[in-house]
Amino acid sequence: MCGIFCLIGNKNCNENTPKEFEAIREGTLKRGPDYNNYRNYTFENIKVFLAASVLWLQGKNITKQPIEDDKSIFIYNGDIFGGDINNELKLEIGDTTLFHEALLNSNGKMARTLSNLHGPYAFIYLNKIENKLYFGRDIYGRRSLLVGKSGPNLVLSSVYKRNLSDFIELPSIGTFCYDLTNNKYYIYPWQYKNSNFEVKLKELQDFLGVIIEINYQIPLQLNTEFKNPLDLSCFECLSQENPLDTLLQDKQWFKSMKHLQNLLKNALQTRISTQPKHCKNCLKNKNNCNHSTTGVLFSGGIDCSILALLSDKYIDKNRPIDLINVAFDEKNNYQTPDRLTGLQTLQELQLLCPKRTWNFVSVNVTQKELNLERQNHIADLIYPLNTILDDSLGCALWFAARGRTSEYESPCRVLLVGMGADELFGGYTRHRAALKKDGWKGLHDVLNQDWQNISHRNLARDDRVVADHGRQLRTPFLDENVVEFVRNLHAWQKTYPSSDVPQGVGEKILLRSLGYHLGLKNAAVFKKRALQFGSRIANSKEHAHEISSRLIKQ
Repeated sequence: MCGIFCLIGNKNCNENTPKEFEAIREGTLKRGPDYNNYRNYTFENIKVFLAASVLWLQGKNITKQPIEDDKSIFIYNGDIFGGDINNELKLEIGDTTLFHEALLNSNGKMARTLSNLHGPYAFIYLNKIENKLYFGRDIYGRRSLLVGKSGPNLVLSSVYKRNLSDFIELPSIGTFCYDLTNNKYYIYPWQYKNSNFEVKLKELQDFLGVIIEINYQIPLQLNTEFKNPLDLSCFECLSQENPLDTLLQDKQWFKSMKHLQNLLKNALQTRISTQPKHCKNCLKNKNNCNHSTTGVLFSGGIDCSILALLSDKYIDKNRPIDLINVAFDEKNNYQTPDRLTGLQTLQELQLLCPKRTWNFVSVNVTQKELNLERQNHIADLIYPLNTILDDSLGCALWFAARGRTSEYESPCRVLLVGMGADELFGGYTRHRAALKKDGWKGLHDVLNQDWQNISHRNLARDDRVVADHGRQLRTPFLDENVVEFVRNLHAWQKTYPSSDVPQGVGEKILLRSLGYHLGLKNAAVFKKRALQFGSRIANSKEHAHEISSRLIKQ
């Protein structure tokens, strides 16, 4: 995880570091506590300022940023986990260097090069030969990059503060280019576009007050084919007492479940094994370290429980795994729904992996502390988002990622989360409603639309709030190979939210089958519960998509 910043302004500015950067320097440094630096570049009457702070998580040694040579300046926030440079990742070179080299060797086909890299990223790349600035985010929008205006200046930044300037999240619809020579903007779209491509492009053009020319042909529409189910017999004979037992006896279902298991294991192995073998506290001195380096945002539900259980194989046995559980219900001694299910699933993990030390980290947050941190700090991280849903989820995740109790603070540098599972496997109540109202075609369409919106939802916000603690957010369910497999399944091959199947079983039924097969008998049938309600941070009487007055600077 890193913090990146770029400002394009007039070269007559005498400031070595612009005031726009000084205003958010602290927030940038929190994202990358291991190294920071900046560079200035001047072309004719234009000055470009680039700054980066680095959280070292790949390679034998830290890769310092910005990277500058006679051809380019490069800053980057992300992780490369595979794709066309998969074999090179086995070397001891950091992914920052490999990403930079991939851009240098793209030969004018940058969008194609980037679409063949697997992993989350946001980057800014100044080509000195062409005098062009390229910038963008990965196709799923897993890393934050904001774009804003400060007077006549264009600003790109991982984070920014409320009330200083106007910012929006840069849409994840391709790679953007600003030509310093002719003052024009271009976009190199992904090969496949989502249904919001034109809308998001127009929003950005209107915000910047510019025309963004589409380079090359309009991308293809990304859709998955719908076919009516021919055979649902494996669901018709489900036992009401042990439905997952019955389903796992179906050979084709069992085969799909095992394939998903292998893909998730590979995704976890890559995301765990690439980090240095030191926790936050031991990294600088490189002392012998047997502390926790990996944590799991843990409610006891099926998504996070599978991640916790499968990760046991890839983490040194002498290291504890931190299961971080956040609660806001001070009146009831923090006995929230997520606290109760978390403790139940903890017992399952202890039985399944008795040699592992599982640290159950009970993060209890008072209303006073919530109000104080939200107003003084968290609201700036959530910005430019501003709804009640952003408020509750952003705050809950910030306190969870801090990982602090009265007796312990997690030293882990990587935080595994189950984001993306509900969109992929059909875990929302609207999926049940769609099936009931419009049948399998209706459910197919809603699942497809949910996925089309994934890059515009909350992933960038979550990146901002987690990285504020110098930790890396990693999302194994959004691994490209996992996504490709699940997206190509028919709706009924991953979720069966029918009234014929008990709630807590039919939703995300393929994922629940995997958990049940692995031994998570209780977690496999816990009902889906959103973080804001499971932690009791949200007021169910409020409307999630209304503007939150609590996020307004007072």
